[in-house]
Order: sequence, then C-alpha cells, then structure tokens
Amino acid sequence: MDSASGRVAGSGAATWTERKRPLLVAGSFVVAILLGVVLGLAWADDEEPATVTTTTELPDSPVLSPPLPLVSWATSRVEGTPHKVTLSATERQSVRLPLQWLAAWKVREKTAGSTTPTMDDVTIVKDTLFYGAIEGADSAHDEFWAVAQTEIKDVPETDAPDPHVWKRVGSERWTLVALGPGACSSIPAKLMTVLSPGICAS
Repeated sequence: MDSASGRVAGSGAATWTERKRPLLVAGSFVVAILLGVVLGLAWADDEEPATVTTTTELPDSPVLSPPLPLVSWATSRVEGTPHKVTLSATERQSVRLPLQWLAAWKVREKTAGSTTPTMDDVTIVKDTLFYGAIEGADSAHDEFWAVAQTEIKDVPETDAPDPHVWKRVGSERWTLVALGPGACSSIPAKLMTVLSPGICAS
C-alpha cells in the first residue's frame, strides 16, 4: 500500500488490463489467423504443383465391338473346348480393325495429348494373325483370342514390342491383353495347342 495516497500499488495497471482483456484476446486470434495464412502461402509456394492426369483417348470406340463371327459350335456347345477359328474375308477385316485401333492407342497412351499413331498407321503383318476361341456356356461367355505381329508407322519396335495379344468375351469390346516377349503366356494353354502360333516360339 502507498502510505501517501492510501491506494494499493499497481491497482491502476491491473484495472486497465482487466478492461482491455477482451480486446487483447481478439487481437491475439486475429494475429494467429493472419500468421497461419502467411505460413500456408509460403509452404504452398515450396510444394510441387498437383499432377494433372490427361487421358488421350479411352478405348471406347465402336470399332472395338464388331459383329461376332459365325461359329461352328453355336448349336452344340461343350464349354471349355478350344477352337482355331476360320474367318471370312469380311470377318477378318472386322477383327483386324479393333486390333489395329488398340495397338495404336497403346502407343498414344504413353504421351498425353498425342493423336498419332492412328489405327490406319498399324499393319497386322501378313500371315502372323492367329485367331481362336474357347467355347463358353453361351455366346455371351465365348472367349475370343488373337495374336499377331504389328508394324506401326514411325514407331520403333521398342515402343510396341511384338507379339501383341488381344481378347474379347462375347459381344464385349476387344482389349489388348499383353505385348512383347512373354505376351503369349496370357493365352490359355489349351487354346495354344490348337492355334500353334509360330510367332510365340521366339
């Protein structure tokens, strides 16, 4: 106590602090928020930009679902039986187109935004296309397989190694299953025995 004035020492400062406490608390929150924003912006500048994934063209072209060929087992099925399928000239062309489309798309897939090669840039090498099927319980479960060597304009073989193996189940779209050494291991063994594709030997 101050003997001259009769007041408790420091009571004025304490009273001012009590009166200003709400303002001090609010100010602290504002400072904290601003500091957080500043630090967030600083860290964001140091981070790598988000990766943008671009798909050149998904395999959804109508060419991938041509009419199914006429098959000898349509009216007498033994599920699981493998067949080497003989195609008419028209059927052979309808099979080649989706195979070419998928081979070209696989190359384009490596380079986002690329528009080449196109289906027309792909050639199925003469006498290298082997085509067969495994009977399903019904036409929706027939498995069709194709294996061939390709030549793709302006594309080195290292970017599209042979052989190429494609598959189709029933009327679903053709898909490119595998390519390059070992691709033929994707083909069911029982079908390989009837196809005997020489291109798979190497």
